[in-house]
Amino acid sequence: MHALEVKDLSRSFRKFKIGPLNLTVEQGSITGLVGANGSGKTTFFRLLMKVLKKDSGQGKVFGKDWSKNEDEWKKQVGYAGELLSGYHFLTIRKLAKLISRWYPAWDHEQFEQLSRRYDIDLDEKYEKCSKGTKKKIDFILSLCHHPSLLLLDEPTAGVDIVSRRKMKEDILTFMEHEEKSVILATHTIDEVHQLCDEIKVLESGKIVHSFNKDDIYESWARIWVSELSDNLKHHPNVLKLETSPPQIVTNHRASIEAVLQTENLTVYQIHRLSLEEVLEYLIDYKKNAL
Repeated sequence: MHALEVKDLSRSFRKFKIGPLNLTVEQGSITGLVGANGSGKTTFFRLLMKVLKKDSGQGKVFGKDWSKNEDEWKKQVGYAGELLSGYHFLTIRKLAKLISRWYPAWDHEQFEQLSRRYDIDLDEKYEKCSKGTKKKIDFILSLCHHPSLLLLDEPTAGVDIVSRRKMKEDILTFMEHEEKSVILATHTIDEVHQLCDEIKVLESGKIVHSFNKDDIYESWARIWVSELSDNLKHHPNVLKLETSPPQIVTNHRASIEAVLQTENLTVYQIHRLSLEEVLEYLIDYKKNAL
């Protein structure tokens, strides 16, 4: 059974449209959602949680119809996405007490333990907390009803170095149960590298690339060659060309090596691209700018 299935999800705003989006998240996996600022990551999460109303689309959460029994499937989802500002006047302790009423499986002992772990003053009002502290509170509250799916919208943004490490540890601990799943929106390459199995790249409200992280190391490369033939210049798997010295960037090394062998071109050097380099190409690079 899939943790999440989304089909043709869309919403139009005055200056922005998201979708149609199609996405499947397997149980036992962490999916990284990456993209430039304004690409639609937060909007996507808020559509999933029905904070925003969709124009169209269908979905299932652990096999349950997304449009029905909303109270039931939301009990299986933990969401950290900066939605607590409406309760700014409450202390963290009172905020947790309020949220605990929504979840029969709320674990007060875990809440207390995580609050100590992240050095949260439970008697501080939410509005008085720093941005980083609010992120930590969001993260803690998303975990304490023992969800099966976590939706984390840039959970470490503005968070101190020690707490970022702890968050990564706690995400991995959450994933020790094979039926658990996470969707993680992030701008932090270390989080993608250390945590994610699948990667989805959003651009202008659409998923434009989708791949398994491990495939990057086998497929993406920069190759220095003796010359740039017409076949290389127009090959669909050549993403970038440079003439001095002749070299290409490809997302399918095996296909390009076959062309090079057929045309008897010399390969001087092959450099496998890092995950960071690949994501830079996917997010920033426009092929028509070549």
